[in-house]
Amino acid sequence: MAPAIGSTQPGEGLNSRNGSVAEHVFSHNQRSAYMIPKFLFPLLPYRSIAFPFLVVSAIAVPCWLVFRLYRLRTSGHRLSFQREILLLTFVVYLSGLAAATLIPNHSSRFVAETAVGIELHPSMASLTCSSATLPRGSTARAFCVRNARGNALLFFPLGILLPLVWRRLRFWSGMQIAIAVSISIELVQYLARAWGHRTADVNDVVLNVLGASLGFALVFLLRSGISLQRDHR
Repeated sequence: MAPAIGSTQPGEGLNSRNGSVAEHVFSHNQRSAYMIPKFLFPLLPYRSIAFPFLVVSAIAVPCWLVFRLYRLRTSGHRLSFQREILLLTFVVYLSGLAAATLIPNHSSRFVAETAVGIELHPSMASLTCSSATLPRGSTARAFCVRNARGNALLFFPLGILLPLVWRRLRFWSGMQIAIAVSISIELVQYLARAWGHRTADVNDVVLNVLGASLGFALVFLLRSGISLQRDHR
C-alpha cells in the first residue's frame, strides 16, 4: 500500500519529502493520461494492477473450481449455485486484493526508495490529508486523497463478503479478521520492500479497517432491516 502523505510538526521534513514524492508520481500519471481516452481517466490509477489481477485470477479461479468440485463429490452435499457464486466472488476479490497489494509495483519504485523504515504512529494529518505541506489544489494533496480513498475502498468489499460467506460471523470477529489481513499485508510489503517497491504504514491499516467496518455495518444494517420487516408480518 502506498505510504502516508503528511505528518504532524515533528515530521515536517519527512512530510516535505513525501509531498515531493507524491508530486513526482502524480505528474507521471498526468502525463500518461494524455495517451488514453478521457472516459478512461477514472481507471488510470488502477491500470498497473489490471494485468497482475488477470494473472492471479487465472491461477486462483481454476484451482478453486477444481477444489470445490472435489469437495462436492467427496462430501455428497447438494450443490448450492448461489453459494458457489458467492464463494467464487470472494476468491476473485482476494485475487484482486493480492494483485493490488503484494505484486511488485515498479511504478511506485521512486516512492519506496525515498521511504525510510516503517511508519508505526497513526497520523491524523496523513489520514485526512490536512498537513501544511499539502496545500489545497496541489497534486501532492490530490495524490494523498486518492491514496486514502483507495485504501478504504480496497477493504470495503471484504467487509461485505465476510459476513455473507460466514453467516454466523459477528461484527467484532469480522473486524479482527480485517485487522489481521491488513497487518499481514503490511508486514509482507515491509519484508519484500527491496524487490516489491512498496512501503508499510500503520495509516494504511487504519484506512483498511475503516473501509471494512463500513462494509460490515452495511451488511448488518440490511440484515437488521430485513429481520424487522419479517417480525412485523
